[in-house]
Amino acid sequence: MADYSFLPQEKSIHIVVFTGGAYPEPAVTAAYWQTHTPGYVIAADSGLEAAERYARFYAGTADFTPLRILGDFDSLSDGTMLARYPAGIVERFPSDKDWTDTELALDRAYSTAAGKNCVPFVTLVGGDGGRLDHLLALYDTFASPHHAHAWLLSAQTLYYVADATTVEISGLAETDTVSVARTGVSRTGGTLVSHGFKWESGVFRREGMPSISNRISDEYAAEGKPVTLSADGMPVLLIVPYTAEVRFRRTENR
Repeated sequence: MADYSFLPQEKSIHIVVFTGGAYPEPAVTAAYWQTHTPGYVIAADSGLEAAERYARFYAGTADFTPLRILGDFDSLSDGTMLARYPAGIVERFPSDKDWTDTELALDRAYSTAAGKNCVPFVTLVGGDGGRLDHLLALYDTFASPHHAHAWLLSAQTLYYVADATTVEISGLAETDTVSVARTGVSRTGGTLVSHGFKWESGVFRREGMPSISNRISDEYAAEGKPVTLSADGMPVLLIVPYTAEVRFRRTENR
């Protein structure tokens, strides 16, 4: 994989990567796309099937037409699908290779953004269920420079929370669960500070997964206040229900 340099700027591009495996029904992700309009779409192998389904569902609202299709296509149910696209946007890779199709697609997302002189925000759709080795490989990408910033799974959304970032989580019901995981970089280290959880950061695990199946506190739920989580010294992964609204900001007064 190559390293891509991005010039200091405000310009960004939202790149959506569809990959194989289970993916969320298009309808349940509607709120996400209202604030995350696709700017460029990449389909990895059988992720093309998901991309086409999203394109049909959101026709006239959002454009999910793939502009790059890649992979070894060993899991694509109908190989004739590729004939519907210009040959120039299809990249075929051998089945025996060092990188998964998803990793190749993430790498292509970053190179595409660099070519447009944009900073990428990458949403990954799919890759849930099925083979455990593929799921672990996807988790491992969050320890890489070329990772997704949001991952839409079958029943939840995962967000990458960078170091020195505070996230606000709104729209949580009292029964909704929120979990916080580390990336594969380290099982320890860093500081997390939360406000509004039933179990606050003071009791988070110091090794491994900091918090699993946490919930909004009764007070914050009653007052409709957003839960906040700040990461310092390390990135973390935030796992929330689809209905949650997540906003990011740089942490102040570090």
